[in-house]
Amino acid sequence: MNQFLIPFVAFVAVMLIILLLYGVWVTFFDRLNKAKKNRLQAIHNAVQWGGQSPSSLRTNLQDSELEAWLRSRSKAFIKLENLIQRAHSPISASRLLGLMLALFVAVLVLGLLLKTNPLLLPALALAISSAPVLWLHRKANQRRKALENKLPEALDYISRSLRAGHSLTTAIGAVGKEFPDPIGYEFKIVFDEISFGISFKESIGQLADRVQSNDVNFFVIALMIQHETGGNLTELLDGLAKTIRERFKLRGKIRTLSSEGRISALVLGSMPFLFTAMIAFINPGYISVLWTTPQGHTLLLIGGGLMLTGLVVLNKMVQIKV
Repeated sequence: MNQFLIPFVAFVAVMLIILLLYGVWVTFFDRLNKAKKNRLQAIHNAVQWGGQSPSSLRTNLQDSELEAWLRSRSKAFIKLENLIQRAHSPISASRLLGLMLALFVAVLVLGLLLKTNPLLLPALALAISSAPVLWLHRKANQRRKALENKLPEALDYISRSLRAGHSLTTAIGAVGKEFPDPIGYEFKIVFDEISFGISFKESIGQLADRVQSNDVNFFVIALMIQHETGGNLTELLDGLAKTIRERFKLRGKIRTLSSEGRISALVLGSMPFLFTAMIAFINPGYISVLWTTPQGHTLLLIGGGLMLTGLVVLNKMVQIKV
């Protein structure tokens, strides 16, 4: 029985890996796929919709029935779409789920072929399959930080434009043209939405939903309040820009003071791997029991769980909200 099962499982594993590589190539490198997305984006920018938001129009153009069904049934799928939007990634949520499922199955199949411990294998497959989501989180955070760094300059630019006699919408559009991505891209979306007839409150609120930054939230709330009650917008923007810059300075001081804790987390987190590599180089037979025996697999699981808990605790200790 095993002589037929092992070749079949190996064939399935190879096919899954080939499909996975093909999906990655089609998503990120296929010229026809990129041209199609650019064409859909051009239609999205050119079509004037009646009362529809850009997100709903994009849904009508690009989404499949499966994505619409998942969106109506699962809040986690909506959060995944929001994460992809914040990371500004070209991959869709359904393709990302397919990629994660393929990774999970491929790791399980390879683990069964290599006779990996059944307790360790699901945890390893789950960790590897969740890597794309972690990568998107990292990319979204980098994009958010890049936008926050340019936000005070953008606020000063809007304030100077208002003093020169331009309207707020024109000033936002100028920021979209003059500033680089990501802040220029996000402000250009706001300007296009207002130009296509969406209300100012809704378009500026969608900016906060897309970016999910405290500094941008302050900016959006200030604009909404000023839009409803009136007041001197230039002074408001100048004060907000100054406040954000002071937050940057305080955040830098806190990062300097907490550097000892971050270095401690880095050293303590890397020590087990360094010692394992050293012992494996000096005496491979002594350390090999960790991955060749069930007791060693259990110790690896316990040690990995304790390390993860310690790193999370240290990370929470050195992160101070400003």
